[in-house]
Amino acid sequence: MFSICIPNFNYERYLGITLESVLAQEFRDFEVLVSDNASTDGSVEVVRGYQARDPRIQLRINRCNVGFAGNLAKAAAMASARYMIMLSSDDLMNADALQAYQRLFAHLGDAAATSIVSSATTIVDSDGQPTGEQRIDWKQWKGAQQDAELSALLDAPVYVMDAAQLLRNSLSTMRVPFYFLSTCYPKGLHDAVESYSQGGLFNPDKRFAWALLGQAGKAYFVDRPLFRYRVHNNNQAALQANSGALKHLVDEYIATFSVENALLARAGLSREGLAAAFIEHDIALRGFKNLAEGNRTLVRRMLAFGDGCYPQLMSANRKIRVLRVAVAAGPAGTVTARLAMERVQKAWEKRMAAENAEGSK
Repeated sequence: MFSICIPNFNYERYLGITLESVLAQEFRDFEVLVSDNASTDGSVEVVRGYQARDPRIQLRINRCNVGFAGNLAKAAAMASARYMIMLSSDDLMNADALQAYQRLFAHLGDAAATSIVSSATTIVDSDGQPTGEQRIDWKQWKGAQQDAELSALLDAPVYVMDAAQLLRNSLSTMRVPFYFLSTCYPKGLHDAVESYSQGGLFNPDKRFAWALLGQAGKAYFVDRPLFRYRVHNNNQAALQANSGALKHLVDEYIATFSVENALLARAGLSREGLAAAFIEHDIALRGFKNLAEGNRTLVRRMLAFGDGCYPQLMSANRKIRVLRVAVAAGPAGTVTARLAMERVQKAWEKRMAAENAEGSK
């Protein structure tokens, strides 16, 4: 019923633990598909050791490293089950994860064929110790409704939203509404969008998620951690952060003119609206965040990048004008940005708490 696709590169240290978490699932109808991206450590030997124990594990080895996005596509191409999950080779599944998703899809009946499901995750460190959680992102899921029957079935809050509206929210903020490791989707939807062919070398999963929303009917979020997301110095998120924000901006800028017209039409968003979202969220808001962290040089580069991409939109954006003043103010601007970010975060948390309390009545 489920294809657990695991792209891997040099994660010998974590790969065995990841496989153990999959094999410990209470729901047993699944296959485990590992695509090794020409690892130079003992990753392949680890997988072969588990293959000897469980015939559900399959392994393909790339002749050369095809990059992160390329290996995602290689792993996905191995899938043959009805539903797919892309699990990083350092992340973990809770034992009841597949059982929860199986119950949800069974409850949906025929609608399951066009539904996407994701869940909250527990953040763990390199030793597997919990350090936090990733819950539903209400900036993305604004307007979602709690499904009473599914919530009772899974003994956790389950929210549902029309995929077209969720796509609009996501494009309008240049973000992705799902957590990579916990997202499950029908193979039919994956095939309909041609896997990871939408572009995005830095965050290919974002473009893939947008494409899925372009084809899906509904999206569901189980607001209980069913997966564990490992954060350490060598995982994909850390490598992306260390490689510099400008590479991320290049990916985001390319998206403003390469996202398909059909996706924009479904979301009810114009091309100019997408470009404005890029300036607002990727330049202005990320700029304030970086300034609050003391990265003034990076913020200057971000502003210069935005000026080169969309000078008129940059001039018209109020937050950009304030950001320029804050950068010019030196250390005082950094302190101001930090205090402003803290106030905005507290106000948002208060608003979301009030909306959640109202929705639970």
